[in-house]
Amino acid sequence: MSTSVRARRRPRVRVALAAAVAAVLALPSCGFVRSGDEAGKSTTLSSYTSPEQNTGLKELYAAYEKQEGVTFDASHAAAEELNQQLRVQLTSGTAADVIRVSPGYSSPVSAGVLGQTDELADLSDSAWADRLDDSTAVLAQAGDRTVAYPVGRNAIVAAYNKEVFAELDLEVPTTWSELLDACEALKKAGKTPIAAGLVEGIYLQFYVYALAGTLVHAEQPDLDERMRAGKTSFAKEPAWTEVFDKLTKLSEYFTPHALGTPPDQAQQELARGKAGITLLVSAGLPQLYDYAPDGAETFGLFALPADEDPGATMLPTAPDFLAVNAASPRVAQAKKFLDFLSRPKNVDRYAKTLGVLPGLGKTPDAKDSPLAEVLPLVEEGRTAPYANYLWSNGDTQQTLLQSGQQLLDGKIDVPELLRKMDKQYAKGAP
Repeated sequence: MSTSVRARRRPRVRVALAAAVAAVLALPSCGFVRSGDEAGKSTTLSSYTSPEQNTGLKELYAAYEKQEGVTFDASHAAAEELNQQLRVQLTSGTAADVIRVSPGYSSPVSAGVLGQTDELADLSDSAWADRLDDSTAVLAQAGDRTVAYPVGRNAIVAAYNKEVFAELDLEVPTTWSELLDACEALKKAGKTPIAAGLVEGIYLQFYVYALAGTLVHAEQPDLDERMRAGKTSFAKEPAWTEVFDKLTKLSEYFTPHALGTPPDQAQQELARGKAGITLLVSAGLPQLYDYAPDGAETFGLFALPADEDPGATMLPTAPDFLAVNAASPRVAQAKKFLDFLSRPKNVDRYAKTLGVLPGLGKTPDAKDSPLAEVLPLVEEGRTAPYANYLWSNGDTQQTLLQSGQQLLDGKIDVPELLRKMDKQYAKGAP
């Protein structure tokens, strides 16, 4: 388990939340299948995952089949469809043995929500459970039980154009002041300081989570717990006001008309050297690299600083979970498969296949990782979950996306945005 300085001096966040109620929907058939006999004697294990997980697991499915003499019946679907289907499948008793679940309480099929209703098997006795770092463990738990396995992790990173930075003799910013100074220098040179494509608000949230990782969760790791207990709120916490004040400040350096600019257009602006910096999730790096003739060599990475202490910057990371359907007659076999995935060579294999952070432990060979420049933060345990994963419901995030755009458009101010988020948060679990 990670032992960062911050983690050692602060208690691990523990969560508790009421469970979601299933919505039974009439949905068309998809790739899902649960095969095998109900007595649990079948040698077929079924899985229902995201397309990305399926890509990373293909070779591991084959290796496990060869080792254990079982057969995998693997199905996958895009996240939105998967979430809808999985809720129905669990309700109707037709869910696969191994399933993909969301982190924390971020959806009705998240680890926290399904774990609270005992729909996920207890994985606490698995050897890998003690190897989870703090920021991952809190999202894999329901109460004190570990109910999800992190097959990999994404990160929110700032990418910069190395040629532009060299041309202007800019250093990679490590503090908030240095970030603003770099933006001013880029602006004076006629560049767009921060390439931002914020259509539909999807990318807007990443700026919020990057700032909150340092300003909110690093300083108050128990804040979400206190919010769920009604002891505080977005509006009452000065740190949340600071997050949105700094977002507003950064927006002065965004792509002109960022709210009407598609993300890929903004990334191409960075790739062509017309901009200096952008913010994105690490899974989007391959697409960014495709926009530049020299590919990955064009860009460097850093964690977005939010205050004046370079050692305080946190890297937001997002675990990608698998869990075991508690109603499966093959719980033991499914747990054994997760144990197989947790072997260091298999953790590394999955991470390298997808170019993501390993779900467990440290990256074994940083020089081979596209995230090498931010890996020191991971190794020091300076990671934080995406802020929305511990909010009481997914609609609070939707309020952020909509109200965040209104904020940057000057239609509401920070206090009003925070009141809107509090109103949605107070509705609790779906």
